[in-house]
Amino acid sequence: MLLKLAWRNIRHSVRDYTIYFLTLLFGVAVFYAFNSIGGQEVMFDLQSEADERQFQMTEQFLSMFSGLIACVLGFLILYSNGFLIRRRKREFGTYMLLGMAPSRVSAIMLIETVLVGLISLALGLIVGFLLSQAMSFFTAWLFGTTIINYQFVFSPEALRLTILCFAIIYVVVALFNTFIVNRQKLIDLLHANAKNQKAVTRNPWVCLVAFVASIAILAYAYEQLIESGLVMLDDPRFMRATIGMLVGTFILFWSLAGFIIALITRVKGVYLRGLTPFTVRQIASRVNTAFVSLWAVCVMLFFSITTFSVGMGMVSVFTDGIEEANPYSATLTAEVYQDDAKDALRDSSTDITARARGMQADAPERYENAVAHEWDMAQPLRDAAPELWEQTIQDSAQLNLFFLPGITYGQLISQAGESAEQHLEDLGESSLSASNVGIVSLSDMNAVRTLIDQEPIALADDQCVIANNMEVAAPLADDLAGSGLSFDALGHQLTLTDQIITTQIEDNTLKATALTIVVPDAVVDALWEAGAIPARSLLDVMYADNGRTEAENDEALEAIVAAAQPLSLGGFEQGFAGADDTYAHLLWPVTRVITAFEMIVQASGLKMMITYLALYIGLIFLLATAAVLAVQQLSQTADSLPRYRMLSRIGCSAPMINRSLLIQVLVYFLLPLGVAACHASCAISVLSKELFDALGASVIGPISMAAVLVAVIYGGYLLVTYLTSRSVVSSSLQAR
Repeated sequence: MLLKLAWRNIRHSVRDYTIYFLTLLFGVAVFYAFNSIGGQEVMFDLQSEADERQFQMTEQFLSMFSGLIACVLGFLILYSNGFLIRRRKREFGTYMLLGMAPSRVSAIMLIETVLVGLISLALGLIVGFLLSQAMSFFTAWLFGTTIINYQFVFSPEALRLTILCFAIIYVVVALFNTFIVNRQKLIDLLHANAKNQKAVTRNPWVCLVAFVASIAILAYAYEQLIESGLVMLDDPRFMRATIGMLVGTFILFWSLAGFIIALITRVKGVYLRGLTPFTVRQIASRVNTAFVSLWAVCVMLFFSITTFSVGMGMVSVFTDGIEEANPYSATLTAEVYQDDAKDALRDSSTDITARARGMQADAPERYENAVAHEWDMAQPLRDAAPELWEQTIQDSAQLNLFFLPGITYGQLISQAGESAEQHLEDLGESSLSASNVGIVSLSDMNAVRTLIDQEPIALADDQCVIANNMEVAAPLADDLAGSGLSFDALGHQLTLTDQIITTQIEDNTLKATALTIVVPDAVVDALWEAGAIPARSLLDVMYADNGRTEAENDEALEAIVAAAQPLSLGGFEQGFAGADDTYAHLLWPVTRVITAFEMIVQASGLKMMITYLALYIGLIFLLATAAVLAVQQLSQTADSLPRYRMLSRIGCSAPMINRSLLIQVLVYFLLPLGVAACHASCAISVLSKELFDALGASVIGPISMAAVLVAVIYGGYLLVTYLTSRSVVSSSLQAR
């Protein structure tokens, strides 16, 4: 009996259940799909453990956020369920008036909750399963590959997690429903529909002052955000901007309705037209009573839009152009020696032999080994595993980076003029000015260029050229190249040409050739003769066409390095230690190894992880904000049914009422979205200037994707809310 009654109630209340059911279905589908990412790896030809780690890492991060997502969905479902309870209080009162015990009414609600939960869970899992299959092809696109072994992938782990989380949510909802029904008095249930929410009005002059104050606070917050540059999150200016944004937005929504209604009522030509007075009062009443939730929705929308846009922008920064950043099969780096870690990047010493003396004293084995091999990194590697070297390495080229004592970037920049000095200030590298100029020999640069099929460059004995391919340093490089400046390099008078070399000198995460001067060999020869040693040496290698995969060649290269410097080998292990590397990290000949395959795999994995996290968080927060607004608008529509019936009695047509209803829904949805979009525009523009533009990445694509996401999810809920509200009002007018 109770089951039959519960099922009939569900069928008769399909319209009321629309938002609730859609929220459940989308929540289940998204939750399952994103937690099933790890199972997709069976469809890909994963060539190494690095590939597998990318899937595992992405799955771990998504699982970490799934707890937060489950809490958000739980709150959302509970909130949406509250609307259903409120709508049906009179129905419950009627059951009790007819003699049904409160416990049986609660049992009906429990059965309805279980039935709706099971239906939404089943359909949600089906949709989630289909969505996960589509995401497999999306994953293939992120990895830049194709699925060679397509199959329907079902993730038992994602299924168990989804069922567990939503079972807990449904239990909480059922307990909540039981508690609400049991504590209600019969008289309150019977007269629930007659209780309209009391309209809240505020003094328009107070609202005007508060509105102006909110604009001033938000302007201050924007100013602080722009000044901070979003570089360091512990910057006091960032904290002030955050607090200002939260406080200013709160005051804005508190004051907005009173201010706007006072303004519109004074424009008689607009206010006294059609149902405008009714529409304005409806909107003002809702904003005045729900300004806290509008504030919370605005903050969540801001977080959702910013997270998605910035996340996708970061994907562009770290993954676009990854092939250009890794033109060699691998780069072996020798950090050689530095007294201080900062000297590896910013050496300001005037002593030519300081590095050599330091290395000779602290790492005599490494120094003697380097001298014995004339600082040729390839020779000890070839000697350690000659057969494997010949099988693996087709060609190699070494580039030695020196710092030119006595000549600083600051001296060159001051000669280049005010524009260069301004670009140095914009760059924010205060230590660069005092740093010695980094140089490489012409023969080393040409050897590296030949390795990647670039034409050799030619220089006269009194010429030098700047090498730079980093977007952030491009304006400064242009100023230096165009200045025609001259300087003395160990007795050689050199003039900088107007050419800029964009050769990538090493495999790296990004384009990493920055403000390096290519000089005639005679200058570097003079450094060698004076007893100088390189600050850093790079050995770029190209693999042979030996029938092996890139991953297998990477393993062979690591075996070569391990043969030359096994873990048991002593000699001042100072460098960048890898997690599972089989070789000792020494000053020379090899501190670290970076391979193109490794960089591309890591970039693909990073792209997948950031993209899915941004989508996951963005989708759920958009879903939550849209559902909250939809429930609130439907609740207001239900409360205002007597007013709509009164409008119909005095002669207002259905199109006029529907137009008023549409305007209410549009304003209620677009108001927090508009404010959130302003906040997001400020934050994204700051990040674009400080990060994305500097690294040559555009945020137009990510912003467009965010706009599409908002239009689909947020716009979809807006449309469903309007159609459901219109249906509720139409049914009420027909029953009159």
